[in-house]
Amino acid sequence: MTHARRRFMLLATCLGVTALAGCAAGASGVTSQPASSASAVPSPQGVAVAAFHALARQEAIHWAKSPLGKVWKTGLVIPSADDLTSVPSTGFSSGNAKLAFGDGNLVYTGPPPSGAPAGVVTWPDGSTSKVPVLSRAQAFSALKHNGVGRCQGCKTTPIAVTGARPTTMAVPTSRGTASVPAWEFTVSGVNGPVFQAAIPPGSYFPVDSVRQPAENLGPLGKAFVGITMASLSGNDGRALKMILASSPCGPAATWGGLVAEVGDVVVVGGWIHDPHPPAACPGVLIGTRVTVRLAAPLAGRVILDAATGLPAAPYPFHRGP
Repeated sequence: MTHARRRFMLLATCLGVTALAGCAAGASGVTSQPASSASAVPSPQGVAVAAFHALARQEAIHWAKSPLGKVWKTGLVIPSADDLTSVPSTGFSSGNAKLAFGDGNLVYTGPPPSGAPAGVVTWPDGSTSKVPVLSRAQAFSALKHNGVGRCQGCKTTPIAVTGARPTTMAVPTSRGTASVPAWEFTVSGVNGPVFQAAIPPGSYFPVDSVRQPAENLGPLGKAFVGITMASLSGNDGRALKMILASSPCGPAATWGGLVAEVGDVVVVGGWIHDPHPPAACPGVLIGTRVTVRLAAPLAGRVILDAATGLPAAPYPFHRGP
């Protein structure tokens, strides 16, 4: 069954740069190249490529030492705790049911379940890891307090949860989509089963919980922009399709992507140069797509957004733009 998941994308205003940073990755040897979505690839303008290289080296070192970097290839790393709740794409039978579910106004009225989920995570390659599991009551509490569809101040009528059974659910992770222990709940007013992962806090690492200390992006120049999404494109493992965190405004604007390969880390960014920006530059809800080519196939290397030093979602959680 297909389930709707809550996803987040960084939405930036035109030519805006989010000066954030965080953990990053490490090793030696940087290769870098510009790229653009224009038919004739322009040279980077208004951005200091050498400073981008230096930042990439710095973030590479930080990533290797960071808590997130240490568990990226071996632990259960997820984009957000919201990914542990799955609601059917068929939706709700009423407006009250939708608001009540979002507000956690749920009452368990079902019988005690028989059995419990097996405490095993199954990875895409077929290997497994043992994890502790939540009881039905603990998972129901997590469901009531999940962040999906919250409606602060809404007045709703409680809806009944009439059953629960142990099962598994698919969860996006830094190692690909994994199968984790879960509880399947039957909720009145919801047009299908609701799944709540049965893994307790401490057994997984949400990326959106990582604190992002300010990064010094000034040396990169005013044209530098971060990346909101990055994923593999094509079959050779060397093309990265990315979305810049803002869009050009003027008709004379040029733009492109930047990539630095530092050991087992790939750091990406972009630039937008507008020699004659319009007086008013409206906010936009979409970014600019660019593609960069790697010197070697991505393989298992992590992609970091240079503006934050954190993984450039959605890769490798799911295939992106």
